[in-house]
Amino acid sequence: MISATILSAVDVGIDNKNISKNALKVINDLQDAGYAAYLVGGCVRDLLLDMKPKDFDVSTDATPEQIKSVIRGSRIIGRRFKIVHVRFGYEVIEVATFRANANDRKKVAKQEMTEGEQGQLLRDNVYGTIEEDVVRRDFKVNALYYDPIKGEVLDFVNSLDDIKAGKLCSIGEAKQRFKEDPVRMLRVIRFAGKLGFEMEPEALEMIEQEGSLLSHVSPARLFDEVLKLFHGGAAYETYLLLRKYGLFKYLFPFTDHSVVEGEEGMPERALKNTDKRIAAGKPVIPAFLFASMMWDPVKADAQVLITDGTPESQAWKIAMNDGLRDQNQYVAVPRRLAEIIIDIWEIHFRLIKRNPRMIKSSLSNRRFRAAYDFLLLRSSLHEVDQEIAEWWTLIQEVDHAERDEMIAEVGEVYKSQRNKSNVHKRDGEANGNSINYNSTDRNFNSASPSQNKKTNNKGRTSNNGRRSKRTNQSNARPVRNKPGQNQAKSNANSASPSATNQARPSRRRGGSNQTRNNRGRNNSGRNRPATTGRKEAYFADTRPKDEFGNHQIAKETSGSEKVVKVRHKRKIVTRKADDKTDETPIF
Repeated sequence: MISATILSAVDVGIDNKNISKNALKVINDLQDAGYAAYLVGGCVRDLLLDMKPKDFDVSTDATPEQIKSVIRGSRIIGRRFKIVHVRFGYEVIEVATFRANANDRKKVAKQEMTEGEQGQLLRDNVYGTIEEDVVRRDFKVNALYYDPIKGEVLDFVNSLDDIKAGKLCSIGEAKQRFKEDPVRMLRVIRFAGKLGFEMEPEALEMIEQEGSLLSHVSPARLFDEVLKLFHGGAAYETYLLLRKYGLFKYLFPFTDHSVVEGEEGMPERALKNTDKRIAAGKPVIPAFLFASMMWDPVKADAQVLITDGTPESQAWKIAMNDGLRDQNQYVAVPRRLAEIIIDIWEIHFRLIKRNPRMIKSSLSNRRFRAAYDFLLLRSSLHEVDQEIAEWWTLIQEVDHAERDEMIAEVGEVYKSQRNKSNVHKRDGEANGNSINYNSTDRNFNSASPSQNKKTNNKGRTSNNGRRSKRTNQSNARPVRNKPGQNQAKSNANSASPSATNQARPSRRRGGSNQTRNNRGRNNSGRNRPATTGRKEAYFADTRPKDEFGNHQIAKETSGSEKVVKVRHKRKIVTRKADDKTDETPIF
């Protein structure tokens, strides 16, 4: 049994003023109820390094059910290892129970601790003592326990020495630790990038050899790890380490496939910008991170579709939705976040177009700032004309009168550009900015231009868009006859329903009443539109058949067995920094 070295908080330089009041309250409530409770992990490490902890974790000997009974408003989450979340507004305090020693697995039931084929722990709800919990932690620098009530720090494995030396050493055998939880490989990279700690050679060797274990981790769990990796203030350094040791491809395989070695692209610029914002105390959002990371493969996919003859507006919409779908197989993107990502991409296209009727509404859009920052990134990469970015920067600084003048001036330019775009379309030339993103329609099941027809409010269609007359007697309101009135006529009609149809030929073109009955009905709970099959067939034809459905990318880049239908992402031809022969923006 290992013993702890007890250190005074004053001696190691920890001040409770730097600790969340909510975390102190949770610890105080648990101790008042008779349980042991400590701050543990990265928050204690950051307090020793005079850094502001991002979150506070609590470790206790109370079971999740006991924690929930003591603290009001808490809830138990997790299936692999049950923990308790205590929410105070936007702050969440995570409370975990001491885990048992991993060597005692034979003493517990299978439903409490189970392993996967690769050795990762799929279920680990076996509780133990604080001495056993120390052994179960990943690195020595994260194995300090702090009791803020007594003002004592418990050091079981000489963690303080490793923090002072800037070393990152595993507790126990690194190979066993990484197999139990492959996410620990990402944590090694995160701590090395954020803290500048030196990684042990055994851990580096394990990362290079067993990086494919990450493909067996839940995509939802990897989403949380990605935010920790790139929102910790050292996103760019972390990105370089992920690519150096071959882990980035298990998080963003399609982005990794699109990266051009030796050239700084969208991911690098976005991560540097993220670090600057965090250093300046400005907010960052996950949607902007994912929109920047996924942009290169989405752009390459759209170019493939456009080259194969798909209209640009449809090509971009297909590429954006396919990009989110494919990325979800590796790092799960929540639906609410996916909507914001689409908004950033679409609004930034509106900013490029500078439609005078959409400028004021774009400025007041809540996603404008993120789309504007995204536009600046593309402008820095020479993908968007610098003049457009400068124009949007200026219009945010001027007063209302000058703003109206700028909008009036750009209106003339917009008209001339639109006329040129129409000429290019007639000549068969593609213009990357000719996408109609002013439309708010996100139903990507529209039929081909030759098949589109105007639809009235009732769901019936006609070639000229006008409402057609009601000639189908079956759709007319039934007339109730009084008892005994026209009984003979009613019997004749009920005996031969087809006689009326034969006597009254349809005045509409296109066939019998039965054909018309199944046409154009799209009200809720009624017949499905007849054009659905044609729409799906049309979109199937727009995809390159020789590349769609090939799984080679997913297997080559990640080595996993995840099935993802993707097209080959073509390399984007980017202009070199010293090449100034062509100043035409690449859209």
